Amino acid sequence: MKSGEGMSKQNQKKSEGKLQVFFMVVLIPAVFAIILAAVVLYYLGFNIGDQVRSAASALPFVENEEVTGGEEELSTEAYIAQLERENETLIRDKENLERQTESQEEKIEELEEELLVMQSDDMSDEGVEVDTETSSADLNDIVRTLQEMTASRAADIMEELPEEQAVTYLQLMNNRARADILSRMEAETAAVLLSQISE
Repeated sequence: MKSGEGMSKQNQKKSEGKLQVFFMVVLIPAVFAIILAAVVLYYLGFNIGDQVRSAASALPFVENEEVTGGEEELSTEAYIAQLERENETLIRDKENLERQTESQEEKIEELEEELLVMQSDDMSDEGVEVDTETSSADLNDIVRTLQEMTASRAADIMEELPEEQAVTYLQLMNNRARADILSRMEAETAAVLLSQISE
């Protein structure tokens, strides 16, 4: 019996040795390689957990309803949070655009007012030019009329006019007509008009 017991012990040692060799040579290095690969892939940016879950969900015997339910809740919450952030950003952008639009409209109104002022100035300048041309033509006609009258009659009319008007007419006359008219006026009136003409 000793030989039977010895054989069984030897078989046990051989099977333990084979098992030990399997662990030492195959299983432990394989587990180490898998862990090392997972760490390297994690640092390279791959999400190992999601990959394992998606691979496991393809297997028919793995129940993943609870896991996917939790993921859906997380992804839905994350999606809602992202939508809220985008909504806030869009609201801020809209407010900025409204402010810019208001400032641009104010600038447009200011420019339109300036344009109206400039146009009215141009029109008034044109009106002044037209008025000036008309009044100078009228003045020349009046001066010509006074020069064609007799000197005594023109002197009587000039004495009745306001001094400023009389000075203006006398300034526009030629020297001979002016001298004739002034000689027919009273000395004091003629002196006042001459002093204003010389100024």
